[in-house]
Amino acid sequence: ATMKGLLSWVKSNLVKERPEMFIKDDSVRPGVLVLINDCDWELCGGLDAELEDKDVVVFISTLHGG
Repeated sequence: ATMKGLLSWVKSNLVKERPEMFIKDDSVRPGVLVLINDCDWELCGGLDAELEDKDVVVFISTLHGG
């Protein structure tokens, strides 16, 4: 599995309201930090990063209202 596939699955199966707040085009929106095993996903290959069993993927929003 790749991160691109995971994002597609998350959008279809987990995000119930306002997917545009999480996904933009085929990636996460700016302001959403993505970590794979505590490492920035861009260092792991971004959308093409290969995921393995027991990998931990974390999405952290740095966006907030004011």
